[in-house]
Amino acid sequence: MIYVEASIRVVPGKMNEFMEVFEKEFLPTSNKLGRKLVAQWRTTIGTLDEIIDLWGYDDLNHMQRFQEARAKSPEFTKASEHLRTLIAYETTRLMVPTPLSSMK
Repeated sequence: MIYVEASIRVVPGKMNEFMEVFEKEFLPTSNKLGRKLVAQWRTTIGTLDEIIDLWGYDDLNHMQRFQEARAKSPEFTKASEHLRTLIAYETTRLMVPTPLSSMK
């Protein structure tokens, strides 16, 4: 497995709307195209208005197939554009587990 961590700074005052759009539009479309949300966290101390998503892929080929499918999906484009209006800043990282990780 490989993982992509997305650190998302939500526009202040828009967290509830972000979560609603994520749950009802973005996540179902992502799942339909073969991507799996492994975990999601919301900060409560420190950097506020931040969501951390952890997406899982079988390997780089799986991630590439998802990226190709999303580029062809009008439904994904619409959900992404809606979500993007609620995001102030986002960073992503590709991560692989170490031998000590319980997530393989």
